[in-house]
Amino acid sequence: MRIAVTGGLGRIGRAVVAELAAHGQESVQVDVAPTREQCPGYRRADLRELWQAVDALDGVDAVVHLAATGLPDSHTLHPRLAEGATFTVNATSTYNVFRAAAMHGIQRVVWASSETVLGPPFRIAGPGHLPLDESHPVRPETSYALSKAIGEELARHFAHRYSMTLVALRFSVVMDRMDYAALSEYWAEPERGRWNLWSYVDLADAAVSCRLALTAGLAGAMAVTLAAPDTLSDRPTAELLDRYWAGVRVARPLGTFESLQSSAKAHELFGWRPVRSWRDNDG
Repeated sequence: MRIAVTGGLGRIGRAVVAELAAHGQESVQVDVAPTREQCPGYRRADLRELWQAVDALDGVDAVVHLAATGLPDSHTLHPRLAEGATFTVNATSTYNVFRAAAMHGIQRVVWASSETVLGPPFRIAGPGHLPLDESHPVRPETSYALSKAIGEELARHFAHRYSMTLVALRFSVVMDRMDYAALSEYWAEPERGRWNLWSYVDLADAAVSCRLALTAGLAGAMAVTLAAPDTLSDRPTAELLDRYWAGVRVARPLGTFESLQSSAKAHELFGWRPVRSWRDNDG
């Protein structure tokens, strides 16, 4: 199978390309950034333009869509305008990738949504229940989160209109060994992790989720939560709940350091189980 990976030169994109190669899959790396590296399958494309998305996906069998704009530049004098740009880029490029895939008859698109569609950073309202899972209402609080929620609605449209399968992976914060090395500073201020329930997902596990979602026997549009099995905190989950989320309904008993986001649906649908933790990091 030949797979286009948009955002293929980014950190997650490179990990996905490596994961696919390790399992005998050929990748086409699609990115707006130029590169001087030796990338035989590289295609440069600005996915804000439909024609470039169509060119980029020509001749592939499936798509992993990771290209996106993250949080707006915090140094801008007009942050609300920057947020608008984030929404426009993400919503437009996601539509164009889905549309280009439909035009080429590509039936499987796996793409990066976000945990933020369910409410993080919880400035307007707290979580309705914990652990956070797919039964929680979609209620984005930022332009970035809104762009991802719109992407999920677009996926439902394309699944209905073109009988495509589109799997939205609601990634938590993606981290690796270098990130884990700086956790001591994070532990000193536990309030810093409140915004997303101290959740994360390891980079290698995130890459595996893309590979598994590409080939699982699925149909239609769906969204799944992807988070590590534990929190990033050195404090027990019960302590974090008592201090920061007292009064929120907890659906079941939780382990000592168990995550406040559940990935059970991803395991049910395509066998993904997060196996890596910062606690295994040897520095």
